[in-house]
Amino acid sequence: MNALLGRMESRTLVIGMASVVLLLAAALFSYVLMPELKAYRKSNNDRIVLERVSESGGVLAMELPVLKEEVERLGRKLHGDMANLPDKQLESFIIGRLQGISWRNQVELVSVKPRKGQVVQIFREILFDVEITGDYFDLFTWLQSLAKELGFVVVKQYVIRPLDSGKESPRLSANLTIVSYRKA
Repeated sequence: MNALLGRMESRTLVIGMASVVLLLAAALFSYVLMPELKAYRKSNNDRIVLERVSESGGVLAMELPVLKEEVERLGRKLHGDMANLPDKQLESFIIGRLQGISWRNQVELVSVKPRKGQVVQIFREILFDVEITGDYFDLFTWLQSLAKELGFVVVKQYVIRPLDSGKESPRLSANLTIVSYRKA
């Protein structure tokens, strides 16, 4: 080995040694330092994300009651106030609401006859044959109030006929079949 080193030029020997040192430095950087740098960057990014989440936790805590209230409001809009009533109380609740809606809209509630409906997919129909009298616009606002107060109701059938045939704007009599849907 000494003989080989003795025959080499000093310049070639320096270039060879520099190449070995650079190769070792590149290997050290690639296999030792670079994975540690990547792990450090990843953990730093994770720390930043966690800090942002903890800072926004107060905002989320404030948004949670608002979102819960929104869910309850949408549930009332869909089902009305009758969503959690047992079946025995449902009929009397709806009849009471129909009477209140009628009084507010100057409509006379002549009769209400509850009956059972069919099962449609996962929903059970609850039918009410309703007879009301009033003028056209009062009947229209009565139907709008019905949808607002009782939630998801459908007028399945209706027959409207005038009570006074000789007048310009006669009072009308409407026979409606109103359907409310509940989970079966």
